[in-house]
Amino acid sequence: MASTLRELAQHCGIQGASIYHHFSSKQEILHEIMNYTMTTLIERLKETIDGVEDPLERLDRAIRFHIQFHIKNPHITHVTDAELRSLKAEYLEHIKRKRDEYEGFFHRMLTEGIAAGLIKVDDIPLTRMGILQMCTGVTIWFREDGPLTVDQVAEAYIQFIRWGVLGKVTESDTLKKMP
Repeated sequence: MASTLRELAQHCGIQGASIYHHFSSKQEILHEIMNYTMTTLIERLKETIDGVEDPLERLDRAIRFHIQFHIKNPHITHVTDAELRSLKAEYLEHIKRKRDEYEGFFHRMLTEGIAAGLIKVDDIPLTRMGILQMCTGVTIWFREDGPLTVDQVAEAYIQFIRWGVLGKVTESDTLKKMP
């Protein structure tokens, strides 16, 4: 958060004083960006999985949505993912609650998949965080002019994640594959 409000205004193509008309501080701007991002993620994820009964299909749709949203909105998602530590206490708890609500969807999908006998993982919070971090990380390397489309990346990630949550590999299976 090294930029001044005047620098932010200049970057946006407006007069420095104009930004003060809309925002009282950089903290308020940061909070608004994060609140918009989290609110949009929550609302669109709900729309994406609404009415889907099968826990694996819901998880697939959620993964696809998460990747697509992050690739299409790299600037706001990066700010939201990376700058939480920059928020003052008055805004921090609000954004953490929204983040927890969003992550809760993934937690419930994993829990329901386990209850249905479709998913086999020991640590739901760790699995949830692994899925979200893996999917969020596409913004680091994905390029529109690259060899894969957004949809191809999403489908590949769905397969990676399914391989990881559908069942454990036994020690004997691992030993059989070792040279």
